[in-house]
Amino acid sequence: MYIKSFIPYALFSLLAVTRLSAQDSEKALAKVHYTFTHVNDSTQREKFLRDEVVTYLGTTGNYYTSYSKTRAQEEIDKQLKDPGFDGVLNITRNTTGIPQSYLFDKQKMKEIVTIGGDNFALDVDYPILDWTITDETKTIGGYSCQKATAAFKGREYSAWFASELPFSAGPWKLHGLPGLILEAADAKKDVQWLYAGFDKLDNSAIALAAPENAKPSTQKEVRKLQEAFQANPQAYMEAKGRIRVAAGSTPTGGAGRATITVRSSGSAAGSSSSSTLDASRIKSVNIKSAENYSPSKNTNNPIELIP
Repeated sequence: MYIKSFIPYALFSLLAVTRLSAQDSEKALAKVHYTFTHVNDSTQREKFLRDEVVTYLGTTGNYYTSYSKTRAQEEIDKQLKDPGFDGVLNITRNTTGIPQSYLFDKQKMKEIVTIGGDNFALDVDYPILDWTITDETKTIGGYSCQKATAAFKGREYSAWFASELPFSAGPWKLHGLPGLILEAADAKKDVQWLYAGFDKLDNSAIALAAPENAKPSTQKEVRKLQEAFQANPQAYMEAKGRIRVAAGSTPTGGAGRATITVRSSGSAAGSSSSSTLDASRIKSVNIKSAENYSPSKNTNNPIELIP
């Protein structure tokens, strides 16, 4: 059996999901999903970034993060558990997971940056937005919403919030309104969050907390690690012990039974987890981008135009 050398990295990228399950933190009461789009390259507006993101909501805090890897994990598990699985793992990429998550808790905010499965926690300034609430209304997802506007980080934002959902939260760093933000966009529609669903979480074990294994860090340290990861993702993860190919296996070719062990970042409060794939079941991995998704790799239009 031939196992392409990129398989450990590719599978790791899709399996390393940070789970929020701390024991001693506030538990999420609900979650709201958004489709996030960002025209990161102003010279190729049609090649924008897209992600499915979610904000977990609590009484005093909330946690904003990507949901794409959870979707990918679900699809991989579905294929591997299918009795008719023929050894060909098909993965279609139609989103790009954002590497930053944000934890809001009692007038404080932490940014969690994930690099190759490693989490780094940075203390950042708590954003304060000066909203102007207007009389304009519309219905989103069955909820009556009111419009508010604010200037933030060099962009003029319009947000639609539902006062019947009593969470003063929303996507990314947008918050502070008397109701949950269900939709938001800047004036040029370069950055948008469109409503994709709201769910109450009864008896939730999902904690509003940074991963316990998130290492306190600085922006300078994180940038250095990001550069190393972008230069050679697989070398970075092997050096960090994030992926391991069992002794005797042949990830670049040859016969025999190979087992790839992928160690994830674990729970928000810490218990690490791993997912072991029997590579002998996998004849090939087909990773492709969806026909309508080809984002530009160049970013000349960051979300925050003013740091």
